[in-house]
Amino acid sequence: MSHSIVYNSETHMIVSKIYGDLTLSEVKELLAEYVVIIKEKGCILILSDYREATVKLSTLEIYQVPQIIEGKFASAGLSIYRIKRALVVAEDLKDYLFFETVTVNRAQHAKVFKDITEAREWLLSK
Repeated sequence: MSHSIVYNSETHMIVSKIYGDLTLSEVKELLAEYVVIIKEKGCILILSDYREATVKLSTLEIYQVPQIIEGKFASAGLSIYRIKRALVVAEDLKDYLFFETVTVNRAQHAKVFKDITEAREWLLSK
């Protein structure tokens, strides 16, 4: 997997693009980079583009990711409950929708979209 992560100062949003195979270790790598930017910029909005990524996580790993995210943020002194995340995906929604359900069930703010404009608008809405 490769990825790019940038902070957009105009929208006060972290924007990431993920390419290739997405494994649990890559998820953890992304989280570490998000934490650094959030702490540095005080940003609470994350727009992640997974349209060119292929999920290589088991159902159990997908189920565990929201808890891993919560732990990673808490260990950095951040509350995941303040963060709003939009995930833009391609056609294969099954794994992402499962992730969204588990995330929402853990009281985290995340939503899956197929359209990047809709995702951006949702993030910027109050």
